[in-house]
Parts: sequence; C-alpha cells; structure tokens
Amino acid sequence: MGYVSPALAVRNMQQAIQFCRESRGFKTGMAFPEADNPEYVDLSKDGMDIMFMPARDAGVGAEEKLGVGVNLYMQIDGDIDEYYDELKHRGVKVVADIKDEPFGITDSTVEDIDGYKLTFNQVSKAAKACMSCGMPMIKLEDFGGGNPENLYCAYCSNPDGSLKSYEDVFEGMVNFMVMSQNMDRQTAESAVKERMSSIPAWSGGA
Repeated sequence: MGYVSPALAVRNMQQAIQFCRESRGFKTGMAFPEADNPEYVDLSKDGMDIMFMPARDAGVGAEEKLGVGVNLYMQIDGDIDEYYDELKHRGVKVVADIKDEPFGITDSTVEDIDGYKLTFNQVSKAAKACMSCGMPMIKLEDFGGGNPENLYCAYCSNPDGSLKSYEDVFEGMVNFMVMSQNMDRQTAESAVKERMSSIPAWSGGA
C-alpha cells in the first residue's frame, strides 16, 4: 500500500521552511531548483512527508486564505508529551491542547504560519493495541472476554476470549472499512490484507 504526501501552498517558501524545521522539527529533503530559492521543497519527520509550493503556482490569489478546512493528521514516534512541550516552548500556535481521546488516541493540534492545522497523534499510553487488528484497548469492555490481560480486542475474540479465525477477523475488518470509510468491497479487502500482514497475530500468515 502506498502513502499520502500532501502538497501545501505557502505565501513565503523560506519562512514556511524555516518554521517547519525550527518549530516542528522537520528535516528538509529535496529542494528544486535550488535550496536558497526553491520553487518546491519536501520535508519529513518520523516517516511522514509534506511538500511546499508557492501559492501563486497553485493558482491561489493574494487575497485568498490558505489552510481553511485543512487539517493534517500525523502519527509521531517518540514521546508525544515531550513533543507537545517542545512545540509550546518553541512558540508554536496550539489550537487544541494535548488530550486523551475516548477512542484510545492522544493528540494535539497546532497551526502554522499559513493557517494549516496539524494534529499530531499517538496511541494513548493508557491503551494497549489489539495484536489482531491494532485497535486501542482502554476500557474493560474493549478486551476480549472482558479480561484486561487479553492480547485481543472484543471484536477479534470469541465470547471466551480466544482469538477468532483469520477469516472471521478479516470479514469483520472489511465490513468495518466498507461502512466507516465508504470503501468498495475490493478496495477494503486489499487494505485489510495489507494491514493484517503486518500485525503480530497474522504476520506469519493465516
């Protein structure tokens, strides 16, 4: 499966690059045609990439607002609490303080100089990830059989807490993708196969 690398239109390339590097800890990759006066640049952090291009090249007029309605969700490595403190120390505009979401994710949202929002997130420290589907498990009812020591979530487990078959888990995940993300069946099956092949319970094959 591939990955998405968003391209953002910015007013001032050098300021945007400097802000992204110094305030958010990104590293510069390729700059074209030259590093000192780029018309394109990509930056990365923790395996995530974003690209910048001049707003004029994207057909955005001088009076038009950038970043309206755009929020990039980026899952970071390392300690998210430390990263949040680092962002605040560097003076980054925080528009949503760090918090533990009820669905097992810890996140915080910041805004850059062009108005783009970035929500940095990570599986909550209080959560355990299901070894069959990856779902965060926090509440007792999230665990198979209601057992907080179970490695598998309630959706991947039989009533006694034992792991369901590959076929049953696969079907459940496919149905979830179809309903929650409006995917067609074929696309959902392909995505689930790719996902399950990297998860401990199934990485050795069904």
